[in-house]
Amino acid sequence: AEARPFVTVAATEACLSACGDLIAQTIGKHLPTHNKAEAPERGYDLWRTSRFVLFAVCVSPLGVKWHRFLDRAFPIRSQTKWFQSRASKAKRRSEQKHIARQVAKRLGCDLMLYEPTMYGLFFSSMAIMEGAGLEGAKYRVSTLLLPTYLTGLTISPIIQSINFAFVPLIYRVPFGSSFDLIWDSYLSWVNNEKLAMIEEGS
Repeated sequence: AEARPFVTVAATEACLSACGDLIAQTIGKHLPTHNKAEAPERGYDLWRTSRFVLFAVCVSPLGVKWHRFLDRAFPIRSQTKWFQSRASKAKRRSEQKHIARQVAKRLGCDLMLYEPTMYGLFFSSMAIMEGAGLEGAKYRVSTLLLPTYLTGLTISPIIQSINFAFVPLIYRVPFGSSFDLIWDSYLSWVNNEKLAMIEEGS
């Protein structure tokens, strides 16, 4: 992982995104379909899964570089050694405040800059790869980005706080990705089923 972080993260993201989309399709097969004309025994759309995987692999280097940037911009002196030291209570309290401030800064940047950017890239890329063009990309971003972002705010702060505070840099993206199996399933559902329901109701 440390020797080839980009390859490791890309492979991890490819596996998780593929599993996430297939899970979303499996769940979708057992839910009432929004399209009455659609056959109930529809098979898996492997092209849809391939698009999902392609996007995940292409953006995975951005995740690695983003976490490196956060480490440089908001460094934490030590994330484990001070727990084991014999420093005074005042020193430990100071270290705790330092870590809390830096984690809060990292989390704020991640939630305000990185996540909405990634959602925008995801929905626009999916639209373009599906042949919807620029207009379709604009429509999908304007329709799906905000509700997806707000849903993510109920989960991401907890996971990322742990990630930024305790997980070493090289394992930070894989740690976050370990929770992406569920989130990727949700994104796949939003990009397909939820979009179709919105279009049907409009």
